Parts: sequence; C-alpha cells; structure tokens
Amino acid sequence: MHDSSDRSDKPFVAVNCACIPPDLIEAELFGVEKGAFTGATQSREGKFERANGGTIFLDEVVELSPRAQAALLRVLQEGEFERVGDNRMRSIDVRVVAATNEDLEDAVRNGRFRADLFYRLNVYPVHIPPLRERIEDIPLLITHFLEKYHTLYNKRTLGVSDRAMQTLTHYKWPGNIRELENMIERGVILADNNHTIDLESFFPSLAEPSHPLHSLSRSGSIHEAEPAAGSAPLQQLCEQLLSQPFSLEDMENQLLQQAMEKAEGNVSKAARLLGMTRPQLAYRLKKLEAG
Repeated sequence: MHDSSDRSDKPFVAVNCACIPPDLIEAELFGVEKGAFTGATQSREGKFERANGGTIFLDEVVELSPRAQAALLRVLQEGEFERVGDNRMRSIDVRVVAATNEDLEDAVRNGRFRADLFYRLNVYPVHIPPLRERIEDIPLLITHFLEKYHTLYNKRTLGVSDRAMQTLTHYKWPGNIRELENMIERGVILADNNHTIDLESFFPSLAEPSHPLHSLSRSGSIHEAEPAAGSAPLQQLCEQLLSQPFSLEDMENQLLQQAMEKAEGNVSKAARLLGMTRPQLAYRLKKLEAG
C-alpha cells in the first residue's frame, strides 16, 4: 500500500502497540519534551513525527491506552498532536493504517476501545480471512517460505512432497500464516539437501510411536484414529500370511502393481494409496523394473 502510493518516497514507520508498556505509549507515538518525566533527559520525536509525510502502521491498535486513543483521535481529526510534557500543538501529515487480530466492534461494546476512534479508523476496512479459508494461497506461501529458509540455512530441498502438500491444504491452521512459516522452517531444517520434504518433517508426531492416535486419511486430512479397532483386520491378515509359505518381496511387488493399476498409472495417486511419498514409490518401482 505504501510502496504503491504517492507517499512511497516518504517514511514508513511500523509500530507494534502491544509491545510498548502502557505508560510509555504516548511518549513513543507522539514524542517527549526534556524534563517531562524522570529519565527524559532530552527532547525526542515520536513515531508520528518520524512518519511525517508518509505512512504509520499501528499493529494491535486495540492495545492503545485510553489517553493514547484520545490523542490518536485528535491526530486523525485535526492533523495535530502534542508531545508529552509540551504545551504546543504540532501539525502533521501522515496516513494511518491500523490492524488488530481482535474484533474492534466487540472491543467497543466491551468498553476497551473508543467508539468515535473506531468509526474514524474504519474508513476503508480490509478483512483478511484465516488461512483455512483461502487454501489456494498455501502453495504460493510455501514457495515463498521455502526460498526464504533455503537462503537462511544455506540449503536446497526439492520442495514439498505431494502427500505433504495434500495434507497441508487440508490442515485447519489454528496458527494461520505464522504456523505455516514455522512448519516450513522446520521442514527445511530436518530435510537433507536435494531431498523432498515429507509429511513427517511438518508433523513429527505422525512418526512417533508415543503418538499412535494421529493418523492420515487418504484424502490427506490428519485425524485421531482408533488403532485397536483398525489394527485387528491387519493383524489377522498377517497371521494368515505367516501360517503358510510366504514371500515378503512378492507381497510388496503385488501391492505396488495393484496400486499402480488402481491409480491408472499415476505414481502420485498410487503413492497416496500406499501411504508413502512419490519419491519412495518411484524408487521401489524402479527396483521392481530392474528385477
């Protein structure tokens, strides 16, 4: 927004209101005059003065104190402010962009946020839906974060496996984009150079015996299964196979061939049917052809 505007050659100042102690918010935003309080040994400008002519971004604006909210309202309405400890008004021309992860209308109803300030800020609202409601963005975000962490860790992977990608698009993402970024970073750390990042790198609990209830459906969704009920037929099949002459290699080859037939020759689809990654299946098929 800032870079595409006629203010792009002027300052852009970002402020996380939640990280500033309540008793220092006004001084940080609007500056302070020397001697205004203990420790104020010199006058200094605040964030708004630094952003003069440009844009100031107030993140977590709901965390502003009541006094800071009143001062912000005056800046928006009159284009002027007063430094802490000063007795004169200063004019300013700054565009304010505010954001919060809370519903400001609820904050107004609960008395935490001024109604007049809310309506003044709410000139052009932009609602950003959670990641689970825009899964079409996930592959693009994954590509972006892979490039970022390939550079950071001086590694190069072959990207995300088909099975992992399918699961990532089915996941509910309670932590939104930050959770996705952290997951991609973990995947890059765990993966070997020039290897595909598989599902277990993103969801380590799937590979841990101490977490047997986490399972992966064929559609790619992660859920809690009941291993006792699901394992009985498999256990019976194992007992039946072991009660007579049996070749594990022949059994594996037959499974691979039937999976490929069912998937109509699509290796990625066959890999999902077998619960493995595409590279793992491709390796086994290559061994099968060589044999």
